[in-house]
Amino acid sequence: MLIQNAIKSINSISDRWVRVEQLLRIRSGLQICFSVHKGNRGKKVEVWDFTCRGVHEAKITDLNGGGLAFYPSAHPAARQYSARRAELRWPRTCNEMQVLAALFRAHVRATDDWIPFDRYLLIDTPWNGTSFYPYFAPVSGANFVCRGPDFLLRAYAETLQAMGERVQLTLRASTKSKSIRPKVLHFGESYVVANAFAANRLI
Repeated sequence: MLIQNAIKSINSISDRWVRVEQLLRIRSGLQICFSVHKGNRGKKVEVWDFTCRGVHEAKITDLNGGGLAFYPSAHPAARQYSARRAELRWPRTCNEMQVLAALFRAHVRATDDWIPFDRYLLIDTPWNGTSFYPYFAPVSGANFVCRGPDFLLRAYAETLQAMGERVQLTLRASTKSKSIRPKVLHFGESYVVANAFAANRLI
């Protein structure tokens, strides 16, 4: 069954509460067994197996989340794996703390909290004796360098340009198949980004 139809069916149950009963690694990805209850402490009314194939990322921290959602390939958590790669450079002479704060705001606007801020910026936070002082890494000559999905690096570049920084944004040749469009399964505080999903009702 299409996962969209499965979630629509599950969400049609009044006062539903969804729990993860079992999580298995399979050869092609993950298999998640969900139980659906009438309310948080109510009886079990349905059990479903969801299969996630071609998994790019799985953040599973909440097994008692209560609800299910499914997001398309335009969602930033999925889009980062299908977007064209890019490289951004800007001068090391910048005010690092001001740039860091501005890039964080740009990051939140572009991704909410679906992509960790330090995933592509590679921010180090060494102990200086009294506190942690973040700084950018890596560097190349006189520039800081950031590599990642083009939509995010464009947002960074626009922010840096608005601050008066000289930036160089380079788009890389795409090596990804256009037929691969990852999507996002979201449950509680957990989610899985994968290329394909399927659902099977067990009870």
